[in-house]
Amino acid sequence: MRIVGRMTDPASPSLGKRRCNMSSLFDDLVSRYKTLNIAFPALKPVTLAQWILESGRGASPLATQHLNFGGLKWRSEMVGFATPVEHEAHDGLDFYCKFASLDAFILGYWKFLSRSPYKGWEERAAESPQAFMRFIGPIYNPAGDAYVNQVLALVGEATQRLDAALAVAQPQPPEVAGAPVVIVIDPGHGGVARTGGSSPNNAISPSSEQEKNWTLDFAKRTRAAVLAKALASGKNVKVVLTRETDVNLGLNARANVAKSKGAKLFLSIHLNGFDKQVRGVEALIGKVNINKAADRAFAQAIHDKVVAAMHRIDPTTLDLPTHRRGVKEQSLGVLNDIALGNTTSSQPCRACLVELEFMDVPAVDALLRLNPPQATMAEKTAQNRQQIADALADALLSQV
Repeated sequence: MRIVGRMTDPASPSLGKRRCNMSSLFDDLVSRYKTLNIAFPALKPVTLAQWILESGRGASPLATQHLNFGGLKWRSEMVGFATPVEHEAHDGLDFYCKFASLDAFILGYWKFLSRSPYKGWEERAAESPQAFMRFIGPIYNPAGDAYVNQVLALVGEATQRLDAALAVAQPQPPEVAGAPVVIVIDPGHGGVARTGGSSPNNAISPSSEQEKNWTLDFAKRTRAAVLAKALASGKNVKVVLTRETDVNLGLNARANVAKSKGAKLFLSIHLNGFDKQVRGVEALIGKVNINKAADRAFAQAIHDKVVAAMHRIDPTTLDLPTHRRGVKEQSLGVLNDIALGNTTSSQPCRACLVELEFMDVPAVDALLRLNPPQATMAEKTAQNRQQIADALADALLSQV
């Protein structure tokens, strides 16, 4: 991130005097930010203050040329949210995020904070905006407390700008009629003990990585991708994960999340394991099934998108005749219609389970592992996982 040491005293000029120094592009950003809904609305002033600092009130080349108001450097997790671009900053030439629109930047900023270095920011946000910034600031910028103090000194200005945006008629984003479509994503397995028919872990990769950790990573990536793509396409969705951490839930408990949330779609994510040679993607639906045709169509969409993504990631799979393992029927507790809330008179939830690949195969491990030994490999495997998450998001949204 850019260390801003040449900013003028943030408390000195009045808002009226400053407005002439702020680009109209940044003015548009303020209006868009005011309009959009975010999970923690109270954080808008402090994050806008950060963007004021990072972008020089929208005047920096990174902001004007690439719509990057936060000094966000490129990271593999930003695949699908931004594109990498070379940019000469104060600390030399590096790759930064280039955003397609103001909305894309806003969403991309929050995606950037969902990365592992910032884990725990939600808890600080619940305390106060100041606690949030004091937590992320030293991670975001090596200047540490000095950087945080610069940001906090600009909160007053940011608050005034957000308030002023309210007084100006701004184009509103198209409203999506009705309640949001709820999608429940279930990261398979978890924890250390068997619970309600759910084992803590099944498949293990050659590098000793566990299925339960892969499924959680894919689920979180898919949630972020669904929300980003829904925002871009004007679809009204809400995404719920059955677990956010390394815990185990019983099979019925997982399905009950869909019932309690009124979900329209339920996707359980798993990885296969067999003989360290067999590869392929398959989707499963319940064998005793009230809405079998609807579930099959949903499962087919998931299956086909993941297969296509794997073909792009690993073209050698194009020559594997059995890589498309198709949609199969199986009696699975996690797809139990009663637990999902489906009855003969009402079938609100379509459900399937996807086996993304056989993670016990060395080639698959090399493509998707979470913690490869080299940084360059970590970048690539993260991109590969993101491609699969994007494919799952596309399939889910095709059913909304």
